[in-house]
Amino acid sequence: MSNTSPGWYPDPAGAPQLRYFDGYQWTSQYSPLPPPPKQGGGGRKWLIAVGLLIFIVVLGNIVGGEEEASEDRTSSSPTSSSEYSATAERAPPSTAPEIAPTSTAPEIPPPGSAVRDGKLEFRVLDMVQQKTWTDPTGNQFMTETAQGVFYVLTVSVTNIGDEARSYFGANQKLIDSAGREYSANTSVDMWANGYVGDINPGNSVQVTLAFDVAPGTVPAMLEVHDSMLSGGAKVRL
Repeated sequence: MSNTSPGWYPDPAGAPQLRYFDGYQWTSQYSPLPPPPKQGGGGRKWLIAVGLLIFIVVLGNIVGGEEEASEDRTSSSPTSSSEYSATAERAPPSTAPEIAPTSTAPEIPPPGSAVRDGKLEFRVLDMVQQKTWTDPTGNQFMTETAQGVFYVLTVSVTNIGDEARSYFGANQKLIDSAGREYSANTSVDMWANGYVGDINPGNSVQVTLAFDVAPGTVPAMLEVHDSMLSGGAKVRL
């Protein structure tokens, strides 16, 4: 009886593998053959060394290029600063732009003031409120009733020019406190003034203007005109 315990042992027949002994006898089980030795280890190390050398050379070129670029920038900076200083010294001193005065609307003259437009001067002498205008001579056929109420103005018109000028009531306008414009009543203009005709230089005439407005309207200004195309002038009422 064998005293050797089961296990893997060198083959007594001289095989390169280990052979299994089951405690009684040698079996036909062998261990795997060992792997063959690696070939070409030295060549691989040589390739690694060459690659490392190339990397070092490339890195050195990059670092050197950055240092040269930095030196170029440093050397050029004083020149740029000098050029800027010289340019600043040559530049003329800046002057603040002149601010144009803001235009203001002309002040509107107070009530009773004489205002001029073209060659005619106007002055409001009186203003009354009426529902119905009646001819001062008592002609019952010359009567006009307002849709709302009449504001009837008596106005003096003077020719301040060097030649005869014509006056037309249709060119005059009433402006209320809300900025709305009203035209003169043509019937009252015709019956009250007739045909004024030409006003000679230096002469004055009194005319009547009646403006039909809604009840509660507050008259603010009269806008007078020398002609239909003139700029006009305003006076407060």
